[in-house]
Amino acid sequence: MSESHNLFRSVRVISVYTFLSRILGLARDMICASIFGTGMVWDAFTVAFKIPNLFRRLFGEGALSAAFIPVFTEHIEKRGREEAMDFANVIATVLIIILGGIVLIGEGSFFVIPKIFHVQEKWQLVYKLLIIMFPYVFFICLVAFMGSVLNTLNHFFMPAFAPVVMNICWILGAVLAPYTGKTLEKMIYAVAISTFLSGLVQVIIHVPVLRKKKLYYHPRPKFSHPSLKLILTRMGPIVFGLAVVQINVLVDSIIAVGFAAPPNGPSYFSFAGMTINYPMKAGAASVLYYSDRLIQFPLGVFGIAMATAVFPLFSTHAVREDWSNFSIAFNKAIKFILFIGIPASLALIMLREPIVDLLYRRNQFNAESAYRTSNVILFYAIGIWAYCGLHVLIRAFYSVKDTTTPVKIGAICVGIDFIMNITFIWFLREGGLALSTAISAIIQIIILTIILQKRLRIKIENEVIVSMFKTVIASAAMALVCWFTLRMFPVSDGSGSLYFKGLRLFAPMTAACAAFAVTSIVLKSEEFSHLVKLSLRKS
Repeated sequence: MSESHNLFRSVRVISVYTFLSRILGLARDMICASIFGTGMVWDAFTVAFKIPNLFRRLFGEGALSAAFIPVFTEHIEKRGREEAMDFANVIATVLIIILGGIVLIGEGSFFVIPKIFHVQEKWQLVYKLLIIMFPYVFFICLVAFMGSVLNTLNHFFMPAFAPVVMNICWILGAVLAPYTGKTLEKMIYAVAISTFLSGLVQVIIHVPVLRKKKLYYHPRPKFSHPSLKLILTRMGPIVFGLAVVQINVLVDSIIAVGFAAPPNGPSYFSFAGMTINYPMKAGAASVLYYSDRLIQFPLGVFGIAMATAVFPLFSTHAVREDWSNFSIAFNKAIKFILFIGIPASLALIMLREPIVDLLYRRNQFNAESAYRTSNVILFYAIGIWAYCGLHVLIRAFYSVKDTTTPVKIGAICVGIDFIMNITFIWFLREGGLALSTAISAIIQIIILTIILQKRLRIKIENEVIVSMFKTVIASAAMALVCWFTLRMFPVSDGSGSLYFKGLRLFAPMTAACAAFAVTSIVLKSEEFSHLVKLSLRKS
């Protein structure tokens, strides 16, 4: 069986369950949007959730997996499975100790800070929710580590299925929320508790799979293990680079709350003796959250799926110093990312309003919430192809043990992003935060691509340019058909039936997909052929 087929089959497994997870995630967000809308309560939850999520990305699926997978692969290839498993136990032991310490420090801080310092009302709920949700860090980082081990052993099902469980728990919490209190402030605690419990459940469901693979945890406090020192050394710049990016994401939410006028407060604030009107209204962080969730759909189903599947492959070729096949795998991944990312960007831009109308607009999520969310999606969607491509590019650097280059470029782009943030919000409001993110990602992917060609033993072949050209033409045809079809339906005022809302979304979407498929066939797109063949295979 060819390596190309194995790669696309792995992508398919990850994509299928990631797709299921995203569908459940949309259902979760629809329920939460209906109950909580885009007010101060959901603003507080989104900020509180992003803090444990930041640690998950840093120490779970981010820095640890990026540093661990290449070394773990090398142990399996050169030292045998038994020594590799012992090494994994060393890392697991250290991870448990570090995560336990982080959770204890965090819980103490979130409890003490509001009692020592004067905290505005809109931030008090953030601290209360953090006390409940922060222990989620411990469980979800262990889940991400177990997923890294299984992915290296070419088992992709359970790591891809785990987020499905998380969304099921979250949905149950949201459904039960109205029965737990009469106010939104009380109901939100049910969602917070379900988030915490989802981490525990995800750990539990991984145990049988690990046992089936004959992987058993035994405490190994070997702090002098040479490979542990190697991973910690490599994790340093990766943590810094990811921290810069993830803290920037968190800062976006903090800016959205801090620069938003409180619902029952003044519309201005004082700075350096000046009276300045707030550039945004309450709900800005909620709008960013709901918009980002829609952007994460194609990113998770295709971008992260490809990066997750190709990373062990990159690492294996790097260990063997097989740069020819490394380059081939890289080019295939980039072509696929562009093939999915470019039309996904255009599709979300074209269909943003009917998507929001169908998924979110009901009850507490009113016309203003829908308009603001659609506006933010417009700016976020510009960079979907770049968000997807970055995951593959960064893993290419990591697999050849270059962890500093992505960090340096990431830090520069985050600085640019922050400057754009505090500039754009005054005339684009929360849309300015989304546009800054998109521009920053595009700048980052351009710089990293140039460096990759100059420094590393990787060449972006002409076939990538040809494939991208075909994708752009097919995407343009798709957008044109989508626009004409969408014009056949009247603009929704939010009062239409679910049937009409669905028809207004899926009719142009179906026509657009058909146009993209036909154009891809006419242009003889290799990526489209791969997708068709994989969908027709039974295994």
